[in-house]
Amino acid sequence: MRYRKVLLCLVSVCLSTVVSAKTELPSNKSQFINLFNTKVGSYQLVSGDAKMCAGGQLAWLDANEPDLGFKLGDKIIFNNLHHGTQTNKVANFCLVTTKYKYTTQSITMSLRHTRCENEIDNVNTSQMLRFISPTILAYSIESSNVRCQFELQL
Repeated sequence: MRYRKVLLCLVSVCLSTVVSAKTELPSNKSQFINLFNTKVGSYQLVSGDAKMCAGGQLAWLDANEPDLGFKLGDKIIFNNLHHGTQTNKVANFCLVTTKYKYTTQSITMSLRHTRCENEIDNVNTSQMLRFISPTILAYSIESSNVRCQFELQL
């Protein structure tokens, strides 16, 4: 009997922790576009390497065509937004595969270069932009030391 009470208490504590935790749910491109439109503005670099993450405007490449992508300043670009995975052959270069993952708080672009004429051009990496709060966003590149935080200038 005592064992059941202890187990019940533990399960209750675990469930309440899970329920109260902030979750990042899957999303789609349309929902991400709506979220992005609420975050557009001028951002200043708060932490990170200024050579890789200069502050600037978070904006669509073309406000009338969000599918073309967006940029933050001159260094961070997410272009050709799409669903799923796309592979294109770039003449005299490589097969370029991009995959986008949208969540309720972030976007991740996976980039892969394969079958390149020069072996050094083969790449497999991803970059992520995450909206941490209404005025803070973070940018990172997988398998590197690039981690930057920006603050919206009001």
